[in-house]
Amino acid sequence: MHRTILAVDIERFGDLARSDRDRMLVRDVLYRTLSAAFDDAGVGWSACDHEDRGDGVLVVIPSTVAKSVLVESVPESIEAGLLAHNSSAGPERRIRLRMVLHAGEVHYDAHGVVGTAVNHAFRLLDAPPFKSAFAASGGVLAVITSSWFYEEVVWHSAVRAAYARIPVSVKETNTVAWARVPGALPTSGPPDPVPRQLPVRHRHFIGRRAELDQLTALLDAATGESGTVIITAIAGTAGIGKTALAMHWAHHVIDRFPDGQLHVNLRGFDSHAPVDPNQALHGFLEGLGVVPAGIPSDLDARAALYRSLVADRHLLIVLDNAAAADQVRPLLPNTPTCLVIVTSRNRLDGLAVREGAHRIALDVLPDADARDLLAQRISPNRLAAEPEAASALIDCCARLPLALSIVAARAADRSLASLVRELEDERDRLDVLDLGDPELDLRAVFSWSYQALSPAAARLFRLLGLHPGPDIDRHACRALVDRAPLTELTAANLLDEYRPNRFRCHDLLRAYAAECAERDESSAGRHAALQRMIDYYLRAAVLADFRIMPCRDGVVRAEPDFPGPPAIDTMRAAMDWFTAENDTLLAMITLADRQGFDARVDQLAWACDTFLGRTGQRHERVAANRLALAAMRRCGDLSAQVRNLWSLSRAVARLDRFAEAARFLAEASDLNRGLGDELHQIAIHLACVQLADIQQRHTEALHHARSALDLARRSPSRMYLADALTAVSWDLAFLGSRAEAQAFCAQALDIYSTIGHPEGLAYALHVLGFIHQESGHHTEAVRCYERAIEIDRELGSRYWEAVLLDRLGGAYDALGDRHTAKLVWRQAFDILDTLRHPDAEAVRDKCG
Repeated sequence: MHRTILAVDIERFGDLARSDRDRMLVRDVLYRTLSAAFDDAGVGWSACDHEDRGDGVLVVIPSTVAKSVLVESVPESIEAGLLAHNSSAGPERRIRLRMVLHAGEVHYDAHGVVGTAVNHAFRLLDAPPFKSAFAASGGVLAVITSSWFYEEVVWHSAVRAAYARIPVSVKETNTVAWARVPGALPTSGPPDPVPRQLPVRHRHFIGRRAELDQLTALLDAATGESGTVIITAIAGTAGIGKTALAMHWAHHVIDRFPDGQLHVNLRGFDSHAPVDPNQALHGFLEGLGVVPAGIPSDLDARAALYRSLVADRHLLIVLDNAAAADQVRPLLPNTPTCLVIVTSRNRLDGLAVREGAHRIALDVLPDADARDLLAQRISPNRLAAEPEAASALIDCCARLPLALSIVAARAADRSLASLVRELEDERDRLDVLDLGDPELDLRAVFSWSYQALSPAAARLFRLLGLHPGPDIDRHACRALVDRAPLTELTAANLLDEYRPNRFRCHDLLRAYAAECAERDESSAGRHAALQRMIDYYLRAAVLADFRIMPCRDGVVRAEPDFPGPPAIDTMRAAMDWFTAENDTLLAMITLADRQGFDARVDQLAWACDTFLGRTGQRHERVAANRLALAAMRRCGDLSAQVRNLWSLSRAVARLDRFAEAARFLAEASDLNRGLGDELHQIAIHLACVQLADIQQRHTEALHHARSALDLARRSPSRMYLADALTAVSWDLAFLGSRAEAQAFCAQALDIYSTIGHPEGLAYALHVLGFIHQESGHHTEAVRCYERAIEIDRELGSRYWEAVLLDRLGGAYDALGDRHTAKLVWRQAFDILDTLRHPDAEAVRDKCG
């Protein structure tokens, strides 16, 4: 809370000539004198908070009290009271006081009143020039005020001529104050003009605690250093709140710059022309008291005069909305006592390199701060009444402060839910966020950055509006345009490299980019860009799928002969690529479907299927397979339809949709009769095995497994032969024929090892471990499960890792090692819970 601070200190309170009784009387007289002075001035001593400081008192005065009485009436009454007391008191009981006046934020904790403003007040009270001047004077009261209090209060009072400017250097405080010490300090007339050019503080400023602390830390660290401190990279995209942050912080530290503040809006990104440095210097020189006739016309001469005038002065200089470093450089002082804040949509890398500027990059608000901003503007009660709508509004505004403020204004005459409905369609969102004021129109605000781009960067920016994913890498950008000027877009804060080689922008900027693509690109140009982009992701996904699954659909595959991203050169790198591009690939399948690229829908879904299965993305896998099946039905490709039908049956079976899975398999069988494709028929039988096993119908599953094995023995596919052997082994073990099952499993293991199929090898080890466990050979089961888990971890097959951990826990439990069993079950539960798998609860029950 902002309060006026008054503190007094009794001169020589601890003098050895004073007895304890003397000190008690002096303190009693002090409190009576202060109380009477406050009451006489109409302040009300009881309305203030007082904190005893032993040899003095700290008084916190309500904000409703006019500060003017504290520099006129109150000191006059205190002085009269002290003189009256001293006239009849002995030397040991006479009182002389030093008093300080300041204002600022104060807080209360277990120790009393605290805050930077309180510390600052006591630093002023202990200023050596002030203490020595008072010690040499014959007065009973000396008053010192902060420069802020002088400029805001004393300057407008009748006693300003009694104050003189004095330097203060106490501990880490180096500033200027104004003191009134009768008979000791020369009085001064009105001081030279002190510029106060800062715009008003933003009323609805919210959050940015980390950035505010960083700015303050930079200021604290700069104290006493040589050179100018420049805090740039209050940088970020349009509407992110750069100016609001700069103004809020500048007002917070205003008292540390007693010689004033200079401010200019350089209009680097604006509907108006950018401000020339010459023009900005003219305004600064006038603020520093130079009459217009005395301002040189030449830029260099103006800059030299400006640097001379600010030398050794404690000035805060805010250069807002800069376009480029060259616009800023003439406005930089050459003195360590000044601090410069530059805000810009550009990163101003040149200032960081040449002038050593610090950088603070702003992102959109965290969700909690975005909610607080809406609550402050709309009211907490309305947000509490419509919590889901409030969350949706925050998402629609991409947590961009300007967008949130516009939404708050629009919410004045409508419900939050109705506003959400208007904002739901991204294509209309910028229209809904238009209040008719060009300075607040997001489309116009974004356009000023877009128009400043080079043609190549502008084209990449608008084509990025066609990209459906949450982020993009450098290789994908190069698929959109031959030369991808990403540095220009990140420097303009139209794109954020939030991780190495990963770029993104918020949803509102992306919507604007899509509008630009619709307006500035031809239909043929957009179609070609979409095709290049989808083809890039398809080629990369096919290569990555080969890396993680070289044996697939009965075939030991050859490496694709088309180029892909160079980073996809190992299985681990391929899994990392799939993980990074997961959301984008799913969006790309949907985009290809909407654009009518049917063949690519099928190919993309097929390339992603293994990864989606391994990582337990059951619903996403089903959705991708459904789109692929529909695309192939439109194309009339019967073979691809069969493949998608048995693949989709496997996916829906994992969701316990058994009837649907059976229908897909029946349709696949019907279509394949006409095709006569034996490899398809093996895959259909194996899918029937999976469906029957999930439902514990092992006799039926064994029938399909033997049918698959008969076909596989006649086919050239060694992979399908091993798959069928493993399937037969599994169901024989369930039906009690464990010796026969083990023989089949051993054949499968040998084939998988020979062809290099780690996923098959892991599953065969799983089956062998189950055979040992059912046979009571639990130590052998543990060894098999642990080898299989090691492989699945290497493959990134999270679901099967959890299944194996569950079985491993059972083996340890059977061995009597309950402690290890629980640890293993806990690992299995953690994975299944992360995958949101329904089996998680059953595994958790085992952990108890």
